Amino acid sequence: MLHTGWWWCALTQWWNEGRKDTTVRRKRVVMGQDSRGVLLLVALAALAAADAFSIDSKVACPLRQFRCANGRCIPISWVCDKSDDCTDNSDESPEECKYTNCCLIISNSIEINQLICVTETVPAKSRDIGRNSVSSQLACATIIPIGAVAHSSMNISDAQECKDSDFKCTNGRCIPNIWHCDGDRDCPDGVDEDPAVCRAIPCSETEFQCSPGECIPKTWLCDHQADCTDGLDEKNCHRSKSCTPEQFTCHSGNGECVALTWMCDDNPDCSDGSDEAECNDTCRSDEFTCANKHCIQQLWVCDNDNDCGDNSDEKACEPTACHPNTDFACSEHYCITSRWRCDGDYDCPDRSDEIGCKEPPNKERISHCDKEFDCDDGVTCIHQTWVCDGEKDCPNGADESSQRCHNVTCRPDQFQCEDRRSCISGYLYCNGKAECADESDEKNCTSKGISCDRRIQFECSEGSCISLEYVCNQKPDCIGWEDESADLCGVNECAKNNGGCSQICVDMPIGYRCDCHAGYRLIDNRTCDDIDECLEPGSCSQFCQNEKGSFKCSCAAGYLKDPRNSTRCKAAEGHASLLFARRHDIRKVALDRQEMTAIVNNTKMATALDFVFRTGMIFWSDISEKKIYKAPIDEGNERTVVIEKDLTTSDGLAVDWIYSHIYWTDSGKDTIELANFEGNMRKTLIQDHIQEPRAIALNPLEGWMFWTDWSDEARIERAGMDGTHRSVIVGNDVKWPNGLTLDLIGKRVYWVDAKLNIIGSCNYDGTGRRTVLYSPSNLRHPFSITTFEDYVYWTDWDKETIFKANKFTGKEVEAVTSIKTLQHPMVVHVYHPYRQPDGMNQCQAVNGHCSHLCLPAPKINSRSPLLSCACPDGLRLLPDGLMCVENVTTTVAPSTEAAMLPFQRLKPLNVTTTLNPLSAADADGKRNLATESTDPGLVAGIVIGVVSLGLLLLALVAVLCYRHYLHRNVTSMNFDNPVYRKTTEDQFSLEKNRFPLPAATVGEEAQEPLTSPGTNDYV
Repeated sequence: MLHTGWWWCALTQWWNEGRKDTTVRRKRVVMGQDSRGVLLLVALAALAAADAFSIDSKVACPLRQFRCANGRCIPISWVCDKSDDCTDNSDESPEECKYTNCCLIISNSIEINQLICVTETVPAKSRDIGRNSVSSQLACATIIPIGAVAHSSMNISDAQECKDSDFKCTNGRCIPNIWHCDGDRDCPDGVDEDPAVCRAIPCSETEFQCSPGECIPKTWLCDHQADCTDGLDEKNCHRSKSCTPEQFTCHSGNGECVALTWMCDDNPDCSDGSDEAECNDTCRSDEFTCANKHCIQQLWVCDNDNDCGDNSDEKACEPTACHPNTDFACSEHYCITSRWRCDGDYDCPDRSDEIGCKEPPNKERISHCDKEFDCDDGVTCIHQTWVCDGEKDCPNGADESSQRCHNVTCRPDQFQCEDRRSCISGYLYCNGKAECADESDEKNCTSKGISCDRRIQFECSEGSCISLEYVCNQKPDCIGWEDESADLCGVNECAKNNGGCSQICVDMPIGYRCDCHAGYRLIDNRTCDDIDECLEPGSCSQFCQNEKGSFKCSCAAGYLKDPRNSTRCKAAEGHASLLFARRHDIRKVALDRQEMTAIVNNTKMATALDFVFRTGMIFWSDISEKKIYKAPIDEGNERTVVIEKDLTTSDGLAVDWIYSHIYWTDSGKDTIELANFEGNMRKTLIQDHIQEPRAIALNPLEGWMFWTDWSDEARIERAGMDGTHRSVIVGNDVKWPNGLTLDLIGKRVYWVDAKLNIIGSCNYDGTGRRTVLYSPSNLRHPFSITTFEDYVYWTDWDKETIFKANKFTGKEVEAVTSIKTLQHPMVVHVYHPYRQPDGMNQCQAVNGHCSHLCLPAPKINSRSPLLSCACPDGLRLLPDGLMCVENVTTTVAPSTEAAMLPFQRLKPLNVTTTLNPLSAADADGKRNLATESTDPGLVAGIVIGVVSLGLLLLALVAVLCYRHYLHRNVTSMNFDNPVYRKTTEDQFSLEKNRFPLPAATVGEEAQEPLTSPGTNDYV
């Protein structure tokens, strides 16, 4: 067999000697201009052919694998690393390791003028180089001039650099730091388990010592998962453990404890289920007990709405008597406020409140959808291009009605069904599931090749699969009798060298297969490597740490591991519930018990909402009354108007619970605005390059704001809560992003798309995007989404209910409220203190020295400011960045040329990061100052006035200086006794202290208001 590595180095030296004579001239290796290049290429081909003939009788290893003498395959990087990985020492033989320092010439073009050194150790007798192309076999990193080869003696393994989180072995191999002193030899020479080093490493105060040098976090003690090598962390756990007053003692007798808030939450946490054994399932005296044990408000009984879910609250109902003076009777069981009669909105389920009303002058109902298509349900607007596209986008199906649609033309990104009336998304074509009613999307599809499961099946030569139990049973089941081969049946390949498998060899009736222990995976057909379970979404609820053959989960502060599933985290306190708007009311449904309560009644069209858990205040928008309200959550009917002027359609609203501001989107004005909780200090934050804003979510802990835009160029954007650093995070594969929510612990964004019927997720910056759930049935028309613990919750207008699903896998889909309720569920939020964690208010001290608005800013780098001063609409910010003054503008008549400019369509928004942008109001102020009138007479008058004032000031200063000079030269003498005293110094001391400056503390300064309540005037 040829020693290809030796020949390779010889050719290298020969090439270098030839290059010494051609340092001045440089010719191409074509047309016979340089015979050495041609001969080198011929030699390479000959070496490859010779090596191929030398191994044609043996099984080839995968790419970047070295084949040992015993037939086993190992990674190339393991060769000549002073470790017997082949088990026959063929990877460490002197012949293989003789030329490990030899650098290789590699040519990616005809002109060979570079030397590329390999970062991994390459065996001299490299069978892989002969079998695979050189360029595809080697991992190249360092490019060195050819002339330096002769002087190079670099050990390639020493050149490998380890990360800060790695430990470097003597041979240069890098292993994770957590493998250092863990009781397992991971370095070939065992330097990672050196007793002199490991025993000298003390455990910290937060760690538990398993053995000398072996430490684990104390939080891992008694967590039902052995972390110490000898399992010491799980011994004697229940003998001395006692439950705290905040915990429930399970009745199992083994010392189990669970949080008190986990009792009677319909989820057994104790191993014996005792935390759910003594629960009172009866409803309160002021509630109605449904047949399914749910509890609802008494006022919801017989209201023509299925609130129980089993319709037991609507049985045996007598006619409802509406109040003649204040109510309007829609039907015998349904009443509405009389002021809603003939207001242009359908409030009765049968629309009887708009029958017999005086028609508008044009005899058409006034639509709130402007240029969009009105679904005629009083709420929904869709794009005109979505009408008659084969997909029902309106909840009532008005966009696909037979009267409106005939034969339709699908969009380029859609597939048209054979009925000529239906369109489906293009990616659903030939996906193995019929989406068209006539199943035409699964016709004429190319069938995929058959692949057999080697664990339970045997593949015959023609591609068919049979069960392993039929192999070698002396009955031919394959057409070619492959399953009954006399030479292969009864042979145990695993008996010899474990079949070449690195861990487990499984003998089969014919042949064998390699397998791995739990926590490992096959990187080829024989070699096992550790699985990084932390890369799989949902391996842990919150935090994940990978270990050899396993992984470890941990929880954030305030959360505890689920006793029945150590990978799940549950809130240690509080009872979570869903707070949601339902057009005519706002309700709260508990997640740990079957109870639903009313928060606010008689709302006209409540849409968006949010809350402040610390104060128990809720905020909501009413798109019919065009106002934003607030009310205490326990006294919802004591509402107060927060915003009532210049508001059109607010579909999205979010609360900054740390800096006490509300943010909202206005799809009528195409803006994002903010104000304080009283409705003062109102400011337009975003108004450029925005068309149809809807949902909005805030993270005041980090100063970020996220929102959706469902315009023709649908996207999801983020910006600082001060309007800076704006960028698009989701700009493709998004059509109708209705709802948006944030996972503050996982730092991810979740959204629902009503056009694509999906729940999507990505990191804050748009990376790591994935589809959580695709469901045309349960995501027919989602409007809002929220998340808590391991679940996402969303409202759906088509099913008129609230669903939940696992936020990692999209599984466990189920309805939280009853299906097909009377009103559309609008925006939904999880009501729990952990949804609004405490954080530092950077503006708390003296309002951040801002005269008006102090807003949080995102931390882009270590020097980024954490707050930003801003001005309400009508004021502008001075150059000092702190003070706001009135924005005085001069009206200038527009020129004819400017008036005749045509309207330009909105240009696509580029993804940019603004370092020091001005707000809209501030920018307008600067532009207005620059465009003020410059009349010559006015300028002359100003100059004369300034000069006169300057002369007067100079005269005044001269008089004061003269008087001060005379006063200093007067010396007073007092004769009290024969001994007199000179008082010149005393007089000077009195002069210095004539105007003392009182010292004010920060606390006193913070108590002084910077603006008068209810105004934007600067004080």
